[in-house]
Amino acid sequence: MRKKVHAGEGWYETRPYDKYDPQKVHNSLTAGSLRGPGMLAIPPILFSKTDESEAIAVVHLGRALCGHDGIVHGGLLATVLDESLGRNALLNLPSRIGVTANLNINYRSPCMADQFVVVRTKLDTIKGRKCIVSGSMETLTGERLADATALFIEPKWAQFLASSGVTEAMGRPIPSPQKSPALMDGQTERLI
Repeated sequence: MRKKVHAGEGWYETRPYDKYDPQKVHNSLTAGSLRGPGMLAIPPILFSKTDESEAIAVVHLGRALCGHDGIVHGGLLATVLDESLGRNALLNLPSRIGVTANLNINYRSPCMADQFVVVRTKLDTIKGRKCIVSGSMETLTGERLADATALFIEPKWAQFLASSGVTEAMGRPIPSPQKSPALMDGQTERLI
């Protein structure tokens, strides 16, 4: 997969949460609570288009994530899909901050535990503060496990939050502060 993605121009490789501030991990479900032996023990690898219109994540799902013996819990699959679709959406919203407004999932086949899965996401539409992303989850051999569509909305209060932590968690470099004519005297960076 790596060769195939790297053969196409306009893609980069990253590991979400790799440079995440350890002080913030306890506030994150997928970077904190679900990390460890038998869970999301191996950091996912992500390939993304540089324009953030598509992404492919490879995630290992351990045995401690089961709802039935040997079968990963559907709620965990929903979490992985929400996080993956959300990354694609948030990096396209004006402030890079958003919330899931709607998540529709079609479960296609049981997901066996202790395997790698491939999550593919694609930006469908973006209009102002709203973003629709679709995606799928499949085994390494291509068996479809689930597909999903989600609506993400940038909250009106997003301007009061710092987005650097969001960007840091998603595996993109934090942009350097830029001076803007809209900045007030003494202010070095814009509140996004």
